[in-house]
Amino acid sequence: MSSTWQGKKRARVGPASRAGAGNASAPRDHWRVLRQALSTPRRFLSIWYLAYLFLGIVTAGMVPVLLPLMMISISHKLGTVAYVMGAYNLGLLLSPLWGILAERRRQYRGLFFAGLLVTGLSVAVMPLVSGMADWFGVAFVIGAGASAAATVASLFVVDFTPRREWEPRIGWLQSFNGSGQVVGLLLAGIFSRGLFDVGLWVAAAFMVPGLIVGGIGLPAGVAPASRGEAGKRSAHPIYRLDFRALAAFPRASLGVMGFLRQSHLLARAGWSALPRSLRTSFGRFLLSWFAWYLGVAAFFAYFPLLMQDSYSVTPRVTSLVYAAAAAVGIALFVLASRWTGRHGSGVVYRLGLIVRTVGFGLLLVMFYLPAPEKGAAALAGFVLIVLAWPIISVAGTGLAARLTTGSEGTAVGMFNASGALATVAGTFASGPLVRLLGYGVVPFLALGGLTAALVLAHGLGRPATAPPTSEHAKVSGGSPQESARA
Repeated sequence: MSSTWQGKKRARVGPASRAGAGNASAPRDHWRVLRQALSTPRRFLSIWYLAYLFLGIVTAGMVPVLLPLMMISISHKLGTVAYVMGAYNLGLLLSPLWGILAERRRQYRGLFFAGLLVTGLSVAVMPLVSGMADWFGVAFVIGAGASAAATVASLFVVDFTPRREWEPRIGWLQSFNGSGQVVGLLLAGIFSRGLFDVGLWVAAAFMVPGLIVGGIGLPAGVAPASRGEAGKRSAHPIYRLDFRALAAFPRASLGVMGFLRQSHLLARAGWSALPRSLRTSFGRFLLSWFAWYLGVAAFFAYFPLLMQDSYSVTPRVTSLVYAAAAAVGIALFVLASRWTGRHGSGVVYRLGLIVRTVGFGLLLVMFYLPAPEKGAAALAGFVLIVLAWPIISVAGTGLAARLTTGSEGTAVGMFNASGALATVAGTFASGPLVRLLGYGVVPFLALGGLTAALVLAHGLGRPATAPPTSEHAKVSGGSPQESARA
């Protein structure tokens, strides 16, 4: 059975049909892609994937821990931490720009290596600069370099490899990044005892082997998928990615990009559809996704400092526990895919939100409880917060694909863009709030966002909330290109 026929078959199946049959078809897609990736891994792996692992070590593991610790030790101002981490997240939002440049200018290799190089150099420079303007600028450049390398890495797959290999290859690629995060967190724990500058220099050094192995096995020449498609954004092959199958693969939980690294075009196309989408069940889901991302943004900007100053848990212990929880969470991606097939994406999504709510509830209680030894309970809450990510991520991707009345790819791009923007806004807003009210406001913000998300998510995923059959028929009966334009 050819991949072309399979693509046409999927194009005829709309969300209305998936509302009744999605629980059966989605897990089959998950297991098909997982079995395909695991049964013949060498077919879908390349040496240059190691460069993405090194990038994960630096930008998903070491920088999110060491950068806030260094900022507070130098500036002694809580607001500075939020502004610097916000600048880093803001740089990550440049993913659409890099995708456009790579495909229009055919500068895939140049942007990929420039991203790795700029990331390494800017991380190395960070301990050498002083002043808010310099910190803000360098942090922004770190995020911009990381987003360039990550975006082009995904384009190497969708623009240069056969359609049937996209999901296994991108799945392995993001799994390398997630594994890099675990290693980076372990290393961050080693350097968290005042050796912040040394740790960042070590992180920068990881980009050297990344640059070396990054050139081994890269595709050469003009992207076959881009020939003859100049100016046809809706015809881009990335619109036919199976995002729900991709969700079953582990990936880093810090940062604002998510699938946006694979969907820079989808985010652009999604803005035009956003106003009418907000009036649907999918719009309610978008608001839910935005709400919890906005609420937890402060926590992920301050978590090493928060755990140390409020619960007497050293950054070293926090990093080690985070690494262990993230490693355990790798298995949860597969389990969450099974749960969504058995119970539905909406139920599992709300379960993930509840688990994370319980985690932040523990942090809130322990913050105000005058107990001498409250670190263990706070760490338990922290672990729940981390373990909730695979559940929310897999179920959220499934909901985005099922609830939309148009292109699934555009929907996934919109929901990841909403989370990314919420993270940036929440991180910047947390600066003055934490400075005025202290760390106690952080769990309140998280619980507020999660509560709003749970209220908005009530009933999502049930057959009654699926898009109308008649409306989807307008976009599901034609070609993938027509579906993408809808």
